[in-house]
Amino acid sequence: MGLFSAAFFAVSQFTIFYSQLARPYSAGLFFVLLMAWFWHKIVFEKKKPKLGIYIGFALSAWACSVIQYFSIAQAGLIFLTGLFFLPKERRKAYWLSGIAAVLLFAPTLPIFYQQLFVSGSIGGWLAAPKSTFLLDFLQYTMNYSQLFMFAVGIVILLPLILGKRSKLRQPLRWAGIAWFVIIFAIAFIYSLKREPIIQHSTLIFSYPFVIIVAFSLFGTRTLSPWQTALVVAAILFVGTTSLIMERRHFDLMYHQGFDQIAAEIQKDKNQYGDKIQFATRTEIGEAAEFYQAKTDVDNRIVYNRYSNLGEFNDWLGEHQDSPMLGFGWTDYINPIWEVTAVGNYPYLIEKNDWFTSRYLTLSKTPTEGAQYLLNELSADSCRYVEGQEWGQACTFPCDSLPKDIEALGIVIHFHNEVEANQCVAVIEVHDAATDSLLLWHSSLPEDGHFKPGDHAVADAILFSDDFTPEGKTVKAYLWNQDKKPLIVTKLSYYYTKKSPILTGLYEPLN
Repeated sequence: MGLFSAAFFAVSQFTIFYSQLARPYSAGLFFVLLMAWFWHKIVFEKKKPKLGIYIGFALSAWACSVIQYFSIAQAGLIFLTGLFFLPKERRKAYWLSGIAAVLLFAPTLPIFYQQLFVSGSIGGWLAAPKSTFLLDFLQYTMNYSQLFMFAVGIVILLPLILGKRSKLRQPLRWAGIAWFVIIFAIAFIYSLKREPIIQHSTLIFSYPFVIIVAFSLFGTRTLSPWQTALVVAAILFVGTTSLIMERRHFDLMYHQGFDQIAAEIQKDKNQYGDKIQFATRTEIGEAAEFYQAKTDVDNRIVYNRYSNLGEFNDWLGEHQDSPMLGFGWTDYINPIWEVTAVGNYPYLIEKNDWFTSRYLTLSKTPTEGAQYLLNELSADSCRYVEGQEWGQACTFPCDSLPKDIEALGIVIHFHNEVEANQCVAVIEVHDAATDSLLLWHSSLPEDGHFKPGDHAVADAILFSDDFTPEGKTVKAYLWNQDKKPLIVTKLSYYYTKKSPILTGLYEPLN
């Protein structure tokens, strides 16, 4: 049982991925499993536990409580479960161990109270879970590989096939399943009723018990040593093959945006010299700067979570004489940044995607082999006179968009003789049959400041997974809130399709 469980987790992308992150998942899982080990000795072993077992139980429970909220929940659930099976003569020591863990946790109670009851949020940045979340999660833990799922399924059922099922205490199996089901139910219901908090990592502290239970049908004499070694080898071989060949885990894990964007910047600098400028948008500017500082590229700029699009527009205006732009982003930033870059440099020379990251080598004018990225809606001039807020809108059917569209951007080129403020690009999505408004979105007024000259103002919307283009129309127009005179010279749209590489470390690659 232990060897098969360890073999499974050694080749599951789920555990490998989260063990490579500088986050509390590995430490939390270690202390949850350690607590469960002490718990088993206290609750089920016939031999009377020594003092060290109770101390270890208390310390591991305390460690769980200070690492992550779901490791706290897991530790509390394990403790409460013990009350149903605990021998009467061990209850006092068991309760004292639990009280000791709570006392050790006491100094952090003000923080716990503030985050949970005052701020009232431990999430707020995730999307609501789909009804298929659990099924998707189980497939993810098995590397989205049908062969790996089949192999694991055969191994789990092997004791039943051989007629040598383990006589392990049935309550232990029910406890292991309950630990997962209860945590999942709490996270899923909370995510639907209050705010989304559930994600794959949420279940890392409880899911191992499901796998342990699944392999618990094996007894000590179900297989001989060489048969055990053969089964372990089969799990490792099939799992490793799916991990490396199908999931491309190590290729994706060790080729990510921050370092790869820096490498592409250096390559483009070597090839194009002073003809190209570089910009990067990321949440963590220090990480991007760390890698880009290793290059010999000076004509670059990094925008972080505190930067606004207006700064990028100003920078593009200052460098409008540059014929080329190398633009990279990481951490799934707002697509309006990419649309703005493409609006000013519409010819694509090369594109590279990595996990939650992208880099585009763009040109302002046609070059050999370059792809024109904008789809023109109107090249007719539209003049806004002094005091005019609204102008001509362009409408087009969404049927021309691909079904796997991810984001849609609108680019409006205009010329202004005087300084313009609060120039906003607007996107409306309508039902084609009824013309009812389904979605309205605009760029931010504070980003729409433009000095005299030629500019491109953009807006973008990121579609949900269930969006279908059929039967919908898009209307796009410029909202001239400052009512300054200007001339719209061209209106275009740009879209991006779903890229499996961008989410490839936790979603299917095909």
